[in-house]
Amino acid sequence: MQAQHGENMKTHRPLKKWARRILVLCLAVLLLPYVYSRVVSPWSRVAIYSPAEDENRAAPATRSLRVASYNIAHGRGVAESNWDGGSAEERSRRLEQIAELLREIDADVVVLNEVDFESSWSYSVNQAETLAKLAGYPFRAEERNLDFRILGWTWRFGNAVLSKHPILTAEVVDLPAEYAWESILAGKKRGINCSINVGGQQVRVIGAHLSHRLEAVRVNSAKMLSEMAQDKTRPTIIAGDLNSSPSGFPESAKDANGDNAIETLDASRLFQRWPVLFPSDEHDCTFHSTDPTIVIDWILIPRDWSFSSYSVNPATLSDHRLIYADLMRRSDNARK
Repeated sequence: MQAQHGENMKTHRPLKKWARRILVLCLAVLLLPYVYSRVVSPWSRVAIYSPAEDENRAAPATRSLRVASYNIAHGRGVAESNWDGGSAEERSRRLEQIAELLREIDADVVVLNEVDFESSWSYSVNQAETLAKLAGYPFRAEERNLDFRILGWTWRFGNAVLSKHPILTAEVVDLPAEYAWESILAGKKRGINCSINVGGQQVRVIGAHLSHRLEAVRVNSAKMLSEMAQDKTRPTIIAGDLNSSPSGFPESAKDANGDNAIETLDASRLFQRWPVLFPSDEHDCTFHSTDPTIVIDWILIPRDWSFSSYSVNPATLSDHRLIYADLMRRSDNARK
């Protein structure tokens, strides 16, 4: 009996050894792509793309600047889950429709939120590159919020700026994190700070997507954006899904100190916004696109500029609506 028991032990040891090896191999296959993607992500968070022949050519000077902002919801349309945006063909057609809308709006600069950069759920398409080509924008900058890979699946998305004018520089705006562990493991909402040569003048355009969970995080983000705009060497425009509404607007929120992100930006006295009061027409709201009831997408402009027009497009190609505005320096306006 003892001899038989010893033989069984000898048989089990190689089996356990191989089981451990297989487990280690499986963990390596699972974790190594993820670890590698997280390690290299800081070096690929922001990039500028421009045609080489036009790299230093500024578009002609204009008296006004049209800026648009659109959260494209990963190209999934109005579906609730990023995995439910339809087939590759349906997603491709939706991007074509978004590009048609951008061509129709014909903005000088477009800020895009929730843009996929070869994410698995959107069939590994770089949506910023596709939209730039289809809508006729020679210059673009990309910034990644989330960037990680597990096995063959990639999650990579963030903000983008499309421009008809040369983008000279682009930097990541490292907004406050909601949870440090979440930021380390996957990423967080950030912004992109672009310096754009508009007719020989540099304009700072910040594309931002603020926290959708906590007003306190949005308030801290607003403080950071206000501090950046204190540098008045260039006029600053902020555009994007700020996920906040001021007092008097539906679903306005406060943090524990009674502060609000939009009101924090107002208090800096560096910006002006539209709308000032909650719109009387629901179609001027920005979310949800199929039944708009709140304003959470904004274009904020310098105080010495003015809105010569402001519009909300009713398209339902995303759960947000596209907003755009014609902007003008007040000094230019006075000379008209």
